[in-house]
Amino acid sequence: MNIVANFKSQYKQKLLLGILIYLGTQITVFAQLDTQFSQYMFNKANLNPAAVGEQQMMHAFASYRMQWIGISNAPRTTLVSLNAPFNILKTSHGAGINLINDRSGIFSNVQFDVQYAYKFKVWNGDLSVGANLGFINITCYGDSAKNVESEYHVAEDPAIPNGTKSGTGFDFGVGVYYSDKSTHMGISLLRIPAPTIAFDDNAEFVTKQLLTVMGGYNFQLKKDFQLKPAIMIMSDFVSWQMNINLLLDYKEKYWGGLSYRIQDAVSFLLGIKVLNGLSIGYAYDLPASKIITASHGSHELFLSYEFGLSFGKKDKKYKSVRIL
Repeated sequence: MNIVANFKSQYKQKLLLGILIYLGTQITVFAQLDTQFSQYMFNKANLNPAAVGEQQMMHAFASYRMQWIGISNAPRTTLVSLNAPFNILKTSHGAGINLINDRSGIFSNVQFDVQYAYKFKVWNGDLSVGANLGFINITCYGDSAKNVESEYHVAEDPAIPNGTKSGTGFDFGVGVYYSDKSTHMGISLLRIPAPTIAFDDNAEFVTKQLLTVMGGYNFQLKKDFQLKPAIMIMSDFVSWQMNINLLLDYKEKYWGGLSYRIQDAVSFLLGIKVLNGLSIGYAYDLPASKIITASHGSHELFLSYEFGLSFGKKDKKYKSVRIL
């Protein structure tokens, strides 16, 4: 039995490593894509609906990101989510809700999704297939735009709507995700309809599909230490972006590490589990591009709380959160 278990573990590591190396060699173009969260690994369901219910407990999560401090009207993003696992007869499922409010420049973006995943037992973990269903609302504050009239440009731009205009589009996405005590890997395709939000006859906002691939492995170093490398790749089929992460975890209570978003930023991550189920994480992004001349970085803070819903006898022993 130990030989079989060791073979499966080695096979999973080689499979994950092979996939990530192959994907890494395909990246040729990098650009700013959708809302960036340096601590995405603590709430992977935001990028893959199949990851809902991964923690085996009710999971409430909130994050706030202030990007490019020092630049006027730079992105400010709030994320709130709630998800949980549940069983029906002998089958396992996960469900959740996800809300993002993003303000950048003269645009604000509100996304709301209901998420669901069906789980299968594979190896020593869960293989999930999931989907999300919701809406995207884009608002353009045209009066906030400052147009400068010159020899080559008129003060009134017909592509910018007058006043405040908004529109709503249908949102749908799918994903596949595998996780166990040491491994996670997944792929998702979000915003499949790629709706075009029309503000008026002259102005519209075109959304794009978003492909995400992620994976990671937890290495047990000593009794109390774990090293957790991970990688995440995003693409809107026009440009690509890669995140490479490395966290060191102590007693599943304290963690710190680095993340590198290719040609964009280096992130410094710190976190602590302050109470049973309650965690706080902070990330500081140091720009790794020319934007460093205008901004001294980005700040990101999250709160995470995991708890069980039991109507019977309570189990006083807390089950630790599985991250990465």
